[in-house]
Amino acid sequence: MLFSGLIMAGCVSAGSADKTVELSVGETKHLTAYRADGCGAPPPSFAAVSGRMPRSQIVSYSDGGLSSRMSDQCKKNVPTRAVNATGIKSGSEVKRFQSGVVAIVVR
Repeated sequence: MLFSGLIMAGCVSAGSADKTVELSVGETKHLTAYRADGCGAPPPSFAAVSGRMPRSQIVSYSDGGLSSRMSDQCKKNVPTRAVNATGIKSGSEVKRFQSGVVAIVVR
């Protein structure tokens, strides 16, 4: 019962990750990028994005500035808000972001 409930809740695993980001405690790396809800809209602010980020026990998020990425939904390169992660505690997590599933490993 619990297992099926986890699947229904949309839990993700390292094997389902689209990419893996590895970093050390205190190290900061690019993690993901968020586009606006509309394909032609300007990128969101970090304040708008930070409210949509999944909670993490091992990294803190920060503004990575303006960037762009290929959007599967928009079928083109779109302007985005980059999000960086800084390792705060050793461990691993798998999180779902707008751009896909990311496995995060802090050593």
